[in-house]
Amino acid sequence: MAPRHDDLFWSVALMSLPQLIDRAAAVATVLAELDVHRNERVLIMLPDGPGFDESFAGAVHQGAVPLPVSPQLRAHDLAGSAVAAGARLVLASPDQLPALVELDAEPAILINGPHGPWAAALRLR
Repeated sequence: MAPRHDDLFWSVALMSLPQLIDRAAAVATVLAELDVHRNERVLIMLPDGPGFDESFAGAVHQGAVPLPVSPQLRAHDLAGSAVAAGARLVLASPDQLPALVELDAEPAILINGPHGPWAAALRLR
């Protein structure tokens, strides 16, 4: 596949704008199933790359307010950020879940992509 001007590049992936739109719509569907409403804040705790962009665009598609936070935050700091921002949902990578067990959250929902789960959604209480 030859790159075009509307393609997005990462070190491991190439995604066209139509692919990003499709994947963002899929994320928006998951957020709707998790009862995320318009103007609700969603913390995105993912590294740069396709998953971050899909999550950010999916939150916007759903009408939510995406708030990027560092994937290196500890659970205590993340909880403080969530309270300060008024967020009730965190999107994180599945490998971050063990570090987030301190959060008062419902069980994580995995978001699947073409190559398996790439994000976990945690609804904060």
